[in-house]
Amino acid sequence: MSNNISLKKKGINKTGVILILSIIIAISALLAALLAYRNEFIYNDFSKVAMVNGEPVYVREYKMRLKSNSNEGLELFSEKNMLKNDSDLLSSSLKSKAPDEVVKQNVLEDIIRIKVQQKLAMEKGIIDSTDYKDFLKELEKENEKRNDAIKNNKVIYGPENYGEIEYYSYKFDNMVKELKNKLKESEFLISESEIKEMYLRLKESRFKIPDGIEIQAVIIPFVDEKGIISDEKKKNAEQLIEEAKMRIEKGESFEKIANAYKKHGEILDHYFTKEEQLSKNIPYPEFLQEAKKLIPGQVSDIIERTTDYSLLICKSKEEWGYVSYEEASKILRDEQIEKEYEEYIDELVKEADVQINEKIFNRINVQK
Repeated sequence: MSNNISLKKKGINKTGVILILSIIIAISALLAALLAYRNEFIYNDFSKVAMVNGEPVYVREYKMRLKSNSNEGLELFSEKNMLKNDSDLLSSSLKSKAPDEVVKQNVLEDIIRIKVQQKLAMEKGIIDSTDYKDFLKELEKENEKRNDAIKNNKVIYGPENYGEIEYYSYKFDNMVKELKNKLKESEFLISESEIKEMYLRLKESRFKIPDGIEIQAVIIPFVDEKGIISDEKKKNAEQLIEEAKMRIEKGESFEKIANAYKKHGEILDHYFTKEEQLSKNIPYPEFLQEAKKLIPGQVSDIIERTTDYSLLICKSKEEWGYVSYEEASKILRDEQIEKEYEEYIDELVKEADVQINEKIFNRINVQK
């Protein structure tokens, strides 16, 4: 009987020891984790990677911008591994660093600039908070509202649900618009006389509506039906176009010469409209460039294109005048506000109190 009691006691002691050891191990692991977290050997989404003018930048926020820039096709390196980005904020010393380091630094500077603008917008009463946690709560509420609207067959504008990057971009863009409107009422005061002076100075170079230009061109190709250029064919075409030019200079009409030489190539008649000239796909760009220099009745010099030699005459020009002052002044005012805004933010970024948590920043992996 006494032996059985002794065995039970031994069993209890063994179980107790195992339990105590388990508790000790668990506490040690917890303390180690807490110590690692406190010493920033590990971090989570809401660890602070930086402070900008007292406003936190969280790891999740930083990674969102990292992903956003990646999605936008951030091209920082050319074939020689040199920077393409020409931001003034990006130090030239970064050119010698590895691509991932440059990307990380670029995104850090990007988010510092964002935080500076958010802080300014908060001071102007446009937003209530710069904290990313508050943004995430707002995003959650927005998507809940959209889901409820869909369930109740109500009309919603935009996507059914916003992603984190999309909503951040949407909110930031709207914030900047409001911020610019606020600043132009106080900081960015541009007088009417300044705008008028700019308009007069830029009237010819920027606000002249392109003239309608009618041309006729004689084109002598030096390629065969297979698109192959031979030295002999090119030399022959050059002789023909020089001969045609010489005959015009001696007084023969362009029309007569065009008819005489069309058997060697073709005659092109074209009218460059103002809409055509303002578009991105201008036909016969070499002819337009030459025709702009000519007055009606004047013949161009010999034009060499990739497949032919040409001569053209400017047959007529139709003047369309200038963009009105009212329309141009709006363009100039918006451009000036944009310029002043960027310069203003540049200065605020330079003056910003930025504290980087190097331990966490260095541990962030660009690829994850």
